[in-house]
Amino acid sequence: MQRRWVVTLLLLLLAIGYAVGDSGVWDRISNDFMMEDKPYGTGDFRIHDQSIITMKLVNPELTFKLREERSDPNRAEPTEAWMGNVNERANRRFVRILGGHLENGIEQRFEERAQQAEWWLSPSWNTIYLATGWTNYYDEPAVGQRYTPQLTQLFKSTDQGQEWEKLRWPEDQNITFLRFLDAQRGYLIGWGPKIWRTSDGGDHWDELPVPEGSRNPENPRQQFDLVALGQDNVLRMAFYDHAADASRIHALTWGEDFSQQVFTIPGHVVMDIAANSEGNVYVLTTQGAPYFSLPAEEREAPRPSVVWSWNGDTLQRLHEFPSKLKGYALYLTPEEGLLFDGVDESSLLGSDVTAVSYDGGGSWKIEDEGSSSQGGYYDMQTGTRWRVEGYSLYRREIP
Repeated sequence: MQRRWVVTLLLLLLAIGYAVGDSGVWDRISNDFMMEDKPYGTGDFRIHDQSIITMKLVNPELTFKLREERSDPNRAEPTEAWMGNVNERANRRFVRILGGHLENGIEQRFEERAQQAEWWLSPSWNTIYLATGWTNYYDEPAVGQRYTPQLTQLFKSTDQGQEWEKLRWPEDQNITFLRFLDAQRGYLIGWGPKIWRTSDGGDHWDELPVPEGSRNPENPRQQFDLVALGQDNVLRMAFYDHAADASRIHALTWGEDFSQQVFTIPGHVVMDIAANSEGNVYVLTTQGAPYFSLPAEEREAPRPSVVWSWNGDTLQRLHEFPSKLKGYALYLTPEEGLLFDGVDESSLLGSDVTAVSYDGGGSWKIEDEGSSSQGGYYDMQTGTRWRVEGYSLYRREIP
């Protein structure tokens, strides 16, 4: 009886989510979005007019024997033996690049084994950089090592993913983030953390010094909390300094080799940074030290999301959201608004939430966008926000 009640409640909440999706907030664009690509998943997609390109990490498709074919009729049994092996399933994960048209369908353009992938798509849609990471889950760490080696590869396409070139890259150097100014100039950021820069489309890479204090000698896979490239073409890096109990934000101007600390935010972890072409910086943070560094008894304490601004001289606390709203991203809209993207965690399934400010962060309009989606993104150039629920694709404008 209890199980039936839970199922009924879940269906009701999903129905509410779909009702929100069909309300005046959203326009339904497609009822069969990405349906033809199996296994199902939207991936990290981008849409321009009716064209689509997406990068998706894919688990191997699993199938199961019919009941009469099982050795134990009451127990599910994979069709092939490898499907029941956790290591084998992990080894068979891969990344897929697809492209096509919303009405005419999509096609696979690239596949490579990977458990981790990151990409960058140029504004012209011609150039794609793709970094992949793959670990053999049967391997064990070498003696004296903490981690099993990861195989890293870097690929490039200049024709929307139709043809690909594998760029020269040391396989033992992880790539976690790609941040490009244009098709020729950009940065790669990996474990360590480490930073590399290219000015010739990836033919050559120069390693740059990282901010002092950003590395942990005990953790070779240390990462920045956040890496963002602003509209002013400045790369900003944030990391938490436990000794100072503060997040440090460094800035690296294109052409310079050394970053400079520009400001700190005490007692907060940086979630996102947005900067306009004039260099005005906006920061989204979560109150408190990094979650996994906290004692277990402190992890459930309220951790409000806060938006800040930095004008080059002064750090200003603009707004604190209710603790039930957890912020993940901060955007600048085409009409110079601030867009907060997060989740309302007060309900059973959670719901997607946006908040917009057009007065520099003084006042905010909060909107519930419905039950958590399967994918989506905000296009800062056009002010279009995309959302996927099931196979349905929705669009709304946030100018």
